[in-house]
Amino acid sequence: MRARLKMAATGLALCLVVSLPGFAASGDDQFKSDIEGFLNKLGTTTQGIVSWEGADQFDLRREGDAAIAVISNARLAINAAKTAELVFDRVEIRRSPAADKPGAAKFDIVFPTQSTLTMADGTKTSLSLKEAKASLTIEETANRFRETLVSFAGARLDHPSTGDWINFGPLSSSSKLVGAADGGWSNPIEFELKQVEFFLSEMPAGGTIDRITYTALSSGPDVAALNRLRDRMDELRQQGEQPPEARADALLELLPTMPALFSLVKGESTIEGLAVRAANGDPLVGLSKASISGALTGLSGDTAAWRITMRHNGLTLANSILDASKVPQNAVADFGLENVATGPLRTILEAIAKLRKEAKGTDSQQTTQRMIGAAAMLNPVFRIYELGLKTKDVGIAATAEAKGSPLTPKGYTAEGDVVVRGFDALPALLGDAPYAEYLPLLKVLGTSAAGSDTKFHLASTLQKWITVNGNDVSGWFAATSSEPGQPRQLRPDQPPLQGDDVRAVQRALNSAKIAAPQSGAYDGPTAAAVAQFQKQNGLNVDGVVTEATRDKLGAKPAAPRQPAPLPEVVKPPRR
Repeated sequence: MRARLKMAATGLALCLVVSLPGFAASGDDQFKSDIEGFLNKLGTTTQGIVSWEGADQFDLRREGDAAIAVISNARLAINAAKTAELVFDRVEIRRSPAADKPGAAKFDIVFPTQSTLTMADGTKTSLSLKEAKASLTIEETANRFRETLVSFAGARLDHPSTGDWINFGPLSSSSKLVGAADGGWSNPIEFELKQVEFFLSEMPAGGTIDRITYTALSSGPDVAALNRLRDRMDELRQQGEQPPEARADALLELLPTMPALFSLVKGESTIEGLAVRAANGDPLVGLSKASISGALTGLSGDTAAWRITMRHNGLTLANSILDASKVPQNAVADFGLENVATGPLRTILEAIAKLRKEAKGTDSQQTTQRMIGAAAMLNPVFRIYELGLKTKDVGIAATAEAKGSPLTPKGYTAEGDVVVRGFDALPALLGDAPYAEYLPLLKVLGTSAAGSDTKFHLASTLQKWITVNGNDVSGWFAATSSEPGQPRQLRPDQPPLQGDDVRAVQRALNSAKIAAPQSGAYDGPTAAAVAQFQKQNGLNVDGVVTEATRDKLGAKPAAPRQPAPLPEVVKPPRR
């Protein structure tokens, strides 16, 4: 059923696609001809996904200075895994001069009130629209959109054979390209959909969504350059018969020119008031609000920045889905790059376009080296502005910053802070996750903060790959093997290291009045006991049994195993 609803939703979008004329006619006959030409080229411009199958009637009339086209029972084929047919009962397109906009035409479109999607197996999904309309303003000579407004009071998707349905609306959407006096431009976009209700028999479950929104804004310094790019993109769309490789090559040629066109690109999508219930009415999922937003700034200047933020609040899940203590009620991930040099970035984009043409050979190697050299000059600053998680018993909040390029480690530094509320509840939250048994070691490394909080300061430099609260923990990632005749380093591992050398350390810890298991396994409690011993004796605190820690403990390492002597070879007597 989800596939049917997806195709039906595609059909809803196609109502707009079919009704958005890719033309600007100057006469009634040309108006009709352009509509027919646009529809007949759908198979080409959509890469075969949609094709025009005809209509029962196509009428054209004039009312004053407006030309009106009415298409009855328009039929489209949607060519997915199995071909389906979408029929619109009536589409009306009204063309008139745009008021106060010389050289522009206004298209008012009335969407079909009823459409039917028929699948290959004969099952039908109906799409109903109430008061659905659009208003478009198009530059006649250049055939470019200036403004788009779309709205409907309500809509319903119905699949009678399964009983699945979705009600949604009202909906409003707008987009506008605005030129500035200094030759720049901006393009605000707003979308809002309210009052979504649905029932899906496959689950079976139903639910509601109060509101879905999308807002975006892009801007740049040169509207003329933007229009040249739009013209070229339109040309490529019209060349649908080209092989995919040729289209990809054409797009890659445009890629290096794009950054200079944009000084700002940002957008945010939100969903509010989600509630999903089982068929018996029991709540399954609840969500107050979730959002994802992104921003790209400064591409037209010397340095750029990129930021993305994802968050949700008020998540609830039924116990049958996830135990209440493990549900991430609130979460946020907010991170980005700053101070990205745009000159090297453009060099990389040019190299990417060039590499496609130079599959092999010396030129390809030189281009690759050029791209690597440019990447080393990007010099970005990576930031975690906020990383957080809140469950019933645990809260985690983190911030971080890393400077320098990994390709030019000179000057590289990174540091961050993590605060954990309810650290003792982490084992129940993580369960059998890898290395979760070493949480006691982390607690020894942490410092106490307000309330029950435990704080960790992380840092990284070329000299010390990673430290926690000033303690070098690089040994966690070192090999456990050792030189011949030398004891191995004992460190956290999965599964835990085992052997007589572990038992020797555990016995020495008990002798030092520090409780430790006597299991012969270097598990979390043992590593935590080692870290506690290191802290008490002024050693680097990492829970790794190095030579210095072993000497201080007085733990005699297990004698290295000697290889067994080879059997003596007895030569047979000579005859």
